[in-house]
Amino acid sequence: MTLLRAHFRAELVQYLRTPSFYLPLATYPVLLYIAVGLPIGGDDDRRLAVLVGYVLFSVLGTVTFQFGVGVAVSRQSAWERWLFTVPVSASVRLAARLAVACVFGVLFVLPVAAAGVLFGNVRVDPERAVGIAAAVAGGSVPLGLMGLAMGYWFPVRGALGLANLVYLPLSFVGGLFSGGTGTGGDAGVGSSGFAAELLLPTGAWSEVANAAIGSWQGETALAVVVLLLYTAAFAALAVAGYRRSQAILFT
Repeated sequence: MTLLRAHFRAELVQYLRTPSFYLPLATYPVLLYIAVGLPIGGDDDRRLAVLVGYVLFSVLGTVTFQFGVGVAVSRQSAWERWLFTVPVSASVRLAARLAVACVFGVLFVLPVAAAGVLFGNVRVDPERAVGIAAAVAGGSVPLGLMGLAMGYWFPVRGALGLANLVYLPLSFVGGLFSGGTGTGGDAGVGSSGFAAELLLPTGAWSEVANAAIGSWQGETALAVVVLLLYTAAFAALAVAGYRRSQAILFT
């Protein structure tokens, strides 16, 4: 636990000293929500679903660029190469990075949520808020691991290009800008019918979040399974990438 806290503190300070990392990720989602999400309108559930979609978009940007690009950049630093020589398991360092992503994820979500409450007249009861927060946090794990896998397997230019390729297309196709996947219909809170978007991590994530707004649907169970499968796959890729980077350093 002491090692985990030390790595968490070091990671957090490193990113806090880089305004070029956190300022764009803090402002872009809220500006996009104000420009595109607010005009969608609709009833209370619809407005809440749209806001939650932009919350997911904000968290996706955090984990994609913090891990996908940030890890690829840090791998080139002397400090990172020295850390690879320290007898610390990959799970400790990966857990520290995920914990730091949770901190920034919350910080970046707050401006979006504030805009929804102040300008979009979005209201949510405490029970729903807890469910939505759990869905956001749980669904961010496989996507955070995806970012880690990108960071450990690709060089900086490759990770940057892939992060940009993943960030907006996955958000759009997964229904984050419209308040839900195809199963959500216009209300974005779940309905009958299958949507191919559920096979994407963002589509499954959106479905689970919308279930916390509306009600549990048959598609939601599939979405949970999809997220678990992505979690296992990306975790294996992230650990393998970490060990590969460590092996390359010592050869």
